[in-house]
Order: sequence, then C-alpha cells, then structure tokens
Amino acid sequence: MSWYYAEGQEQKGPVDEAELKNLASQGVVTNETLVWKEGMANWTPYAGAMAGDGGAVATAGGGIVCAECGNQFTLDQVVRFGEAYVCAGCKPTFVQRMQEGGMVAGAMDYAGFWIRFGAKFVDGLILFVVNMAATMVSGMAARGGSQEEMMAAQLGIVAAQICINVFYTTFFVGKFGATPGKMACKLKVVRADGSKLTYGRAFGRAWAEFLSGIICYIGYLMAAFDKEEHKALHDRVCDTRVIRAN
Repeated sequence: MSWYYAEGQEQKGPVDEAELKNLASQGVVTNETLVWKEGMANWTPYAGAMAGDGGAVATAGGGIVCAECGNQFTLDQVVRFGEAYVCAGCKPTFVQRMQEGGMVAGAMDYAGFWIRFGAKFVDGLILFVVNMAATMVSGMAARGGSQEEMMAAQLGIVAAQICINVFYTTFFVGKFGATPGKMACKLKVVRADGSKLTYGRAFGRAWAEFLSGIICYIGYLMAAFDKEEHKALHDRVCDTRVIRAN
C-alpha cells in the first residue's frame, strides 16, 4: 500500500510503509507529520496512522484527532460518524455539511459507471464532429490521387483522429481536471489522494484510455464491476479516480 506525506506545503510520495517508517526513523517524518493512504477518510498525523486503522485516528499520546479541526481530544470528548471522529465544537458544522450532501473531510465521492458513460457519450459526440471535419478536409485534399495515395491518406486520417483524441483528453484533463463531457456531468479526474493530474499523467491516461477501447471496451466495463471506486482499466494503469465534483 502506497503512503503520501506532507512536507511543509508540499505533498510527497508515494512511498511504501517500510520506506515511510524509515523516513520516520531519520526524523524526516515526525509524529505530527500528516500522512494518507488510499482508503483513509482524511489526512492523519503519522503517530495516529501507525497506531490506528486509518479511520479511528488515535495518537501516540492516547488522544483522538478531530477530523474537522485536527486537534486532539479524549475519547469521551468526540463523537464518531462512520470512520471519522469529531469534537463537540466541530459537530454542528460537520453535521450540517453531511445534511447538505458534502463529503466527509478527505473522502471522495466516486462516480459510477453510468454517469461516466454519459460523460463519455458527450465527449464522443464532440470528437465525432471534430474528427468528421478533419476527415472531410483530408479526403478533399487526397481526392483524385492514385490508389496508394488514397490508402496513405486513409492511414493519415486514422493517425490524425487518434492524435486529436489524445490531445483533447490531455489538454482538458491536464488544465481543468475534466473533459467537456465530464464537466457537463459534474465529474473530474484526480489522483488516488484527490490531487490534480499533471499534463504528463493526463497524457499517459489518454493512451491508457485508448487501450481500454481497443480491447473491445473491456477496460471501460471494468468500472461497472468495481463496486468501491469504479476504476476503469486506464484508472488502474495511471492511478487515477473519477469523482463527482463539488
């Protein structure tokens, strides 16, 4: 399991648990350093994460960390909501946000298969129009040529369409965290810890998504059978998640 840790205002990782403990022995990671791994509800001080199970945030001193304010309290001073512990002072705000449909601090609302299908359908319509326009222009340019020239033009059209699709996904996911289709469905693509994708990872995800399509769309269908995080093949390859945007 990969861990992430905070160093000042920067997020470091991923590192495995053995490496994280080694960093702690070297003093790079202290008991107060915030750490996170997939499945945890929120970032937690290192001491609490090592002592607890990732949800109940017990510290080395025996206290419980409030999921809202991050301060330490005794067990009788906090209230448990699922995996989160909240102090009396933060309880009203926490409950109000839950009633309004907000996520528990640090948690992510993973998008299901059908909403992702809807977003992909919208993107498909946009790309269909763009690719058709490019095909028409290329076809007109190659019209009247020899059979070899026509075949080369057709191969060029296929290559151009692939490049357009990759550029489309890379640009929008890298800049906005979502393609127009996902924006329309109020979804966004993030890393496993909720952070934004770089252009490099967005580029890699675009090619991994191409792989999901050429294997009879099995890569996309994998999201329907992942009941927890709804990860498609390209999400697994690039360590990404599709979540509902707040």
